[in-house]
Order: sequence, then C-alpha cells, then structure tokens
Amino acid sequence: MGCVPDRLPDGLSLNGPFREFSHVSRMKKSKYVDIFIREAEEHLESLRKGILSLEKAGMSEEQLNELLRSAHTLKGSANMVDLVELAGVAHRLEDLLKNLQSGEQELSSDLVDVLLVATDAIEALMAQAQSSGGISVNVDTVVKALESGALDAAQDETNAPAYQGTERRTSVRASVERLDQLVNRMGEILLSQKAMTARQTQMTTLLQELDSSMGGLRASDDGSLQSLRANMVALINDFERDRLQLGYQAEDVYQRTMELRLLPLATITDDFERSLRNLARNLKKEVNFTVKGQEVELDRNMLEAVKPILLHVLNNAIDHGIEEPETRVRLGKLKAGQISLEARYEGSFVQIAIRDDGQGLNPEKIRETAIKRGVLSAADAAAMSDEAVIYLVFEPGFSTREFITDVSGRGVGLDVVKSNLDQIKGNLTLHSEVGSGTELLLRLPLSMAIFTGLLVECCGETYVFPQHYVAEVLRVSPRDVLEEMGREVIRLRETSIPLSSLSRLLEVDASTRVSERLTVLVLSFREQGMALLVDRTLGLQDVVVKDLGCQLKSLDYFSGSTILGDGNPALILSVADLFAANQGRQKLQLRQAYEKAQQNALRGRVLVVDDSITTRTMEKNILEANHYEVVIAVSGFDALEKLETGRFDLMVSDVEMPGMTGFELTKKVRQREDSRDMPVIIVSSLASDEHRRLGMEAGAQAYIVKGSFQQGILLETVETLIS
Repeated sequence: MGCVPDRLPDGLSLNGPFREFSHVSRMKKSKYVDIFIREAEEHLESLRKGILSLEKAGMSEEQLNELLRSAHTLKGSANMVDLVELAGVAHRLEDLLKNLQSGEQELSSDLVDVLLVATDAIEALMAQAQSSGGISVNVDTVVKALESGALDAAQDETNAPAYQGTERRTSVRASVERLDQLVNRMGEILLSQKAMTARQTQMTTLLQELDSSMGGLRASDDGSLQSLRANMVALINDFERDRLQLGYQAEDVYQRTMELRLLPLATITDDFERSLRNLARNLKKEVNFTVKGQEVELDRNMLEAVKPILLHVLNNAIDHGIEEPETRVRLGKLKAGQISLEARYEGSFVQIAIRDDGQGLNPEKIRETAIKRGVLSAADAAAMSDEAVIYLVFEPGFSTREFITDVSGRGVGLDVVKSNLDQIKGNLTLHSEVGSGTELLLRLPLSMAIFTGLLVECCGETYVFPQHYVAEVLRVSPRDVLEEMGREVIRLRETSIPLSSLSRLLEVDASTRVSERLTVLVLSFREQGMALLVDRTLGLQDVVVKDLGCQLKSLDYFSGSTILGDGNPALILSVADLFAANQGRQKLQLRQAYEKAQQNALRGRVLVVDDSITTRTMEKNILEANHYEVVIAVSGFDALEKLETGRFDLMVSDVEMPGMTGFELTKKVRQREDSRDMPVIIVSSLASDEHRRLGMEAGAQAYIVKGSFQQGILLETVETLIS
C-alpha cells in the first residue's frame, strides 16, 4: 500500500490543481476516520499477537514480515486521514521491527515491552480520533522509547498509555437491550408452542372419550353426529399442522436470534495473554500461556459474566501456583510455568478447563489457615477429606497469604469466582496435587436467558431445578436410609450422600413425611452431593428466566422465576443456596418417622383430590395425623393417573375443579374395574340438596359441606367407610 511521505521532497510544491485537490481532500478526510479505525483494529490485533508470539516462539522471517506489513499499513493509512501522531508512532514501530529483521537489534523482554507500549499508544490515539478529543498520550515518550529500544524508567509512568484491552466491534446494530428482549420473547413463543402441544393432547383425549360415549350411535345412521365428529377431527388435524408450523418457525427465528448474541471465546481470551505476561513480569516469574477452543461460542451476557471469573483464576494460578524460575529448575521443572485454558462443547453446555503445573494446593496448609481464621473448628477440619478441604479457598475472606500485596492476601479473588459462577448457574470442580499443579473445570450454560429445567412438586407448589445440577432421580424406600456420623444418608454406588428435604430447607413444611416410595433428587455441586426429597417430578422443560422483581429479590434460595407452558409461574431454585442452607440443618429423622409410622400401622391409603392448595393441605394433614397414608391429586385427570399407579382404600374429592368435576371423576372411578368398590367422599362448598343428589347418583358414599367442615366429621366418615 502507498503512503504519504513525512515531508515533500525539495523542489516540489502544491501548485494549481494539486493545491485545490489537497484542500478538498482535507475537508473530506474526517468521514474516512471510521473506515480507518475498523481497518486499524485488525492490524493492531495482528501486531499484539505477533509481538507476543515473537517472545514465546522466537523470531521468524515470516512473522517479522507480517508485523512489518501491519505497521507499514497503519503508518500510511493514518497519514491519509491526517492522524499525524498515530502515523509517527507506527513509523517508529516499523523502524524498530526493521532493526530486528536486520539484526541491528536483539529481541529481549524489555524490547517486547517497548513494542507493546507502542501498540497501547496506537490504541489510545485511535480512541481519541473517534471521540475527537485531545491527544492524552505523551507521544514523544513513546517515540523516544521506540528509537532507543528501551523504556526510560525515570519517566513518569503516567506518560505511557495503560493497556485496557481492545474493545471489539460487532456487526449487531440493534441495541443490546432490544436484542435481549427479542431473545426472551422468542423463548416465550417456544414455550407457548409447547403449551399448544398439551392442549392438542387434551383435544385428542376428549375425541377418544367422545368415540367411547357414542358407542353404537356412531354405527347408526345419525348423519349430524357423524358430521360433528368429522368436523372435530378436521379441526384437530388443522390445529396439529398449525402447531407444527408455528413450532418450526419459532425455533428457526429463535436460533437465528441467538446466533446474533453468540460471540467466540476469543473475544475475551485474546487480551488475557498480555495481562498475564504483565503480571508474571511484576512477580518475576516466567509463564507460557496457551488457549485451545477459542472458536467456542457463548452468549454475549455469559461472556461478560465469565471474563472476571477466568481472570481471577488465571491471576491466582500465577500468583499462588507457579513457582519462581529458580525454584522450578531446582524441582526439575521447566523454567517457565505452563498455564493452559481449553474450552469445548458438552451438549448444551461449555466446559472450560484451566490447568497449571505449579505447586498445587496444600490441604494441610489450608486446614491450618481455616482453623486460624475461625472458618472451621479443629475437629471439623480433621474430619474433612483433602478433596473437600481445597474448596475452602472459595470461602469469602479466605487467603493463605500472610503478606498483603496489590495482587493477593486481601481475602478476595476466588470467593468472587464462586459468587459470580452462582449468578450464571455454572458449576466448578477442583483437582490439585501438591507439587504437580491444579486443574479447575468450569461448566457453563450456553446462555443465561433460557435453559432446560427439571420441574418438581413440593407441598403443592411447582419449582424448577437447572437440569445440569441434577445428577439422578431415584425412587427409594425409607428402609434404604442409613445413619452415618449423625446424619441420614443414602448409598449410591458405594458413596454416601447426605439426605435432606426440599420442604424443610424452604421452610414451607417442617414435618417429616413418609411413604413406601420416596422421590429423591441427587444434586451435584462442586463435587459435593446432596439427596433431596421432593413430592414428585413433573418432567423437563425449557424455561425462560425472568427477574424476581424488587418485591421478591430478598427471597432466599431462589435465583429467578419463569412462566411454565401451562401459563402458571414457577420459582427457579438456587442450588448453591440450598447446599449452603443444608450445612447447618439438623438431621431429617426420616427413618425414625417411618419406623414410628410402621409401629402405628397405617389405617388406610387415601387419595385426596382438590385444586385448592389450602383444602388439600388441610385434609392431608388431618388424615396423616391419624395414621392414614395420603396421596395428593390436583385435578380429576391427575387422580385418574394416580389410580393407574397404585391402589387406594378411599377417595376424597372436591366438586368444582378445572377440566373434570368431582361428579364426573366419581363416575369414571365407578367404571374402572380396580376402583369400582372404592368408597368416595365428596367434600364441596355446594350445599344444595340437588348437589347432594348428584353426588349420590355419581356413586359417592358420603357428601360433606365445606362450610360446616369439621375435622371430626371427616375422620369419622373415613373410618366408617374404610372399616
């Protein structure tokens, strides 16, 4: 590329048309600054990567030629848009690179510092050109350093531009806020499409029931009835086609929208090498830093959140992990410490591994520090395994460094990693070997806007667990519960896992419920496990994360909310908070409760059906207190599903419920072979004689009015009918 010379050769002047052309060009040059900046950013990045590569891998003719081309182009292009100071720095940078190429100058770490300071100056001058502000960089200082090949230590450090990392451009022109809103809305459309699937299933079921009810009528010559059925079938088929088309279009738009938010990991990691080099030099250490998987893409918000996490971990690896060069040589290691960052996809997650070959984490030293700082008692510290002890480095205020510096010793750093990771619903595992190094594995969702969650029911409410925390879902018996070290546990593949209850942790119900089959979630968090009792699981579902709002932000144990496919809200559980809460809880005493219940001998198994949380909870507590096993159903359809999976001695049902009334449910119960003789009690606020008559005609054996509801009446009726 051609360039404007620093000055015109003697004998040449701008006369006639040449003078006019120059004037017009100067008037128009300002509009080309943005074009120059976009081009210059690419060359600046190439220069920084190339300079660092020279230091790591040594000089090569090809690499030097590439650096020279970038510097030369920057010089010429800057002159074309009248950025004289920037052109001057690029010119001197080019000269120094030529000296390296010719052998007049030897490559050294100090010289690399000079070259990098020059790129910082160019970046600062580019920023000033964009903002039309005054030049804040002492260009003379930078030029002097480039001419001499060394930084003047006597110079005020403020004269040199500080490296802040390059602000990368993206091609997205919409505001970030609007893009986030669009992604959120598309996620909701996808959930609505899934809700339509559920509605279609209900329509198909109703059609099947219609067919069953029509019986011989369908075989008759009733033309109107046949026409009605044909129209219903056609409607269902049209609904199915529209639903599938909507689902396809919504998924396509959602994926395309998400792609706009995705950025490669290189967006943040390209700046790490420079930062780590500076830190290593300040600490008088040598480090080789490598990155694999820079092409792995993450949501923009996720990248912003994970950047400080990665920087904290990498800085900690250099400060605490990597030994000084002399120590490493004495230990038989390479003089330069090795730190690597590797990213790869794992399904709908990204795993980032950070490894170093430093001194590793010493569990005994961590124990001593924990006891000294009052984090653990001596007995608790002795009882903890080495694998568990090393996670104490993530506790707030925890530091093994006795001397405070600007880098470490203040008790901040890795606790920031933990808190930031919890916010983005990530997980980590830590492995370390004394003398050999440390490995930290981060598991991150691709996006914070939408994720797959496991829906569970607890005390009549629906909650969401991020799926990647759920290792397994088990069905266990209270007989499988063991007691170890004062806590109840379950054994899973030779591993003891502490047992707790979601209702007790959330403090929505302090009672200990027992039944022959228990639903248990095995949660995994930072290589720790917890078995958690829930009432039942409701399946997996993609959920769009909503903010809790100012009224609910103070709630413990929750990280957000969502709207389910059926239109109902649900709270998203914070697994990190649940693990923390479980640390200080008393034992569940599930086995004792079960044994006591066995001694009391259950008097019968009752199915309670009511869409009101208050009513069914009251009835359940009354019956369980009197030694009846109770199973809850929230609708007539739910009750029929429960009847498919187990036998009951009696059913208590409300009348007014969505989808199916208690009368309709009772009729269906009487039509089933296995429940034809099961007693049914109607408990309703409908108090007329007509409603009582309808209940008896449906097949109920008793009718209790809620307005006059008394505990004794229900118990007496249940006992009479079961006996």
